[in-house]
Amino acid sequence: MEVKNEMISIRLTGVCAFCIFCVHLLVAQQDPTWDNTAKTAWSTAFQQVQIPSSADGTLQQAYFFKSTQKHPQPLIVSLHTWSGDYQQRDPMTNEILARDWNYIHPNFRGANNKPESMGSSSVLSDIKDAIEYAIKNGNVDPADVHVIGVSGGGYATLFAYMRLDYPVKSFSAWAPISDIEAWYWESIGRRQKYADDIVAALGGTFDDTEARRRSPIFQDFPKEKRQNASLYIYEGIHDGYTGSVPITHSLNMYNRLAAELKYKVTDLDSIGQLARLDNDLVSANEIIDLLTKRTLPLSIQPEKDLFGRQVYLEKSVGTIHLTIFEGGHEQLPQALSYIPVNDQVHTPYHILTIGDSNGQLAGGWVDQLQNRLPHARIINISQSGRTIGFDNGGREELNALKNIDNYLAEGQRKSDHTAYDFIIVCLGTNDAKYEFRDRQQEVLENFSALLRRIRKHRIATRKTRLLCISPPPIREKDIENKYVGGNERLAKLVPQLKAKAIALGFEFVDVYHPLLGVSDYYAKDGVHMAAAGQAIIANSIVSTLEQQ
Repeated sequence: MEVKNEMISIRLTGVCAFCIFCVHLLVAQQDPTWDNTAKTAWSTAFQQVQIPSSADGTLQQAYFFKSTQKHPQPLIVSLHTWSGDYQQRDPMTNEILARDWNYIHPNFRGANNKPESMGSSSVLSDIKDAIEYAIKNGNVDPADVHVIGVSGGGYATLFAYMRLDYPVKSFSAWAPISDIEAWYWESIGRRQKYADDIVAALGGTFDDTEARRRSPIFQDFPKEKRQNASLYIYEGIHDGYTGSVPITHSLNMYNRLAAELKYKVTDLDSIGQLARLDNDLVSANEIIDLLTKRTLPLSIQPEKDLFGRQVYLEKSVGTIHLTIFEGGHEQLPQALSYIPVNDQVHTPYHILTIGDSNGQLAGGWVDQLQNRLPHARIINISQSGRTIGFDNGGREELNALKNIDNYLAEGQRKSDHTAYDFIIVCLGTNDAKYEFRDRQQEVLENFSALLRRIRKHRIATRKTRLLCISPPPIREKDIENKYVGGNERLAKLVPQLKAKAIALGFEFVDVYHPLLGVSDYYAKDGVHMAAAGQAIIANSIVSTLEQQ
């Protein structure tokens, strides 16, 4: 069924439209932060590749990263912004390396200012070609493909959701454009360059019919193809004030899809009537409140947040999800943590873990390890403040070297006479504290002695694999005094710990270096990461466990 123009113009009309128009003119608009095309420097870990287009044979450029892990990993298809191309630096790349996922950043005809760009058939073909290239040349689980983008990349993500002929598992659209016709007039009112881009992409003159043909919101909803795919729409409540895309693009797109999925209804009047009675849809009053007040007091739930950003509105119908949060025209740096990857391993391992606060705290790396290994039995004897071999704060009970026999005896008691498949040790953060700054050579001596004691203990059978996990990074600024200089000390210490561990027959998992580029926005205090950051550590551990 073709969606008729008069049926699905979900933009508000009448008094509502007038109010919104007035509100949008109150604040001068700025170019969106994420549409920065000046930054083009890429890590050498990412390979520049050429992909022949199945549409016209031209060579599509892309940046590509192949996971180094043994088993197939997710594929992240990251779509550039409105004015960008494949060279535009992607802020997610540090986390791609930390997670060691497959990744591709295709060109799909570059900036949206020419007819072959902006939702053309060539764009769809190029995105599909990029996915197929990554699957063929990467280490990809074909059932774990995820498309993500912000601003113009969010627009392309929505368009791919509606039109792409590929079984993608999830689509994450941040601050997306959903209606090219509406955005043209909004850009005219804001005196922004995007109106000129749209005209150029439409062939030189504005054609409302062609603009709607290139708008995600006017596409037929491929419900059968997307039965097992999730769509996540994220929008900062201040976009349209401090950014270039009014939040109505996200609200309208969600309403259109949610109403069709739930009621098989697509016309404005019917959706408006349903939204008055159905809390799963966004009502006209909610939209007005979001636009004019830039808040929605009745919906605020203190426990709902995105890494400290207040969530004002959260709706879902089936696999369609909408989140309006405290923010502007942006994608949060932790965006990858919201992607629903296939990350569980069902091997029934028996594991003993010995760590410090990052292992003990709720949501820490041990909890995340259990989430990744739902059938594993993990005995965790981590303790906050524990060191490798110092009396932290004068407390002997926090000295692992002095107490290791007690820890291992406790592990034996809790094992039910079952041999451990793995003993995992993750210590060292507290040994890098300021009070121990002049005793770093002792850290290496204590570490060697600790590992020898573990290896010689009867708990370590012939089948037991012994792992050391490096301490994660510590923030260098805005940190508690007791950790000042800690990261500099860890930078020197980690390679030395690795050499000692390997020499003593332990496998070593370096999470310090991969986390350097991302830990800061996961750890509010600079030391203890949120659960999503701890999951990166767990992912690295599972990868090692699976390397038999």
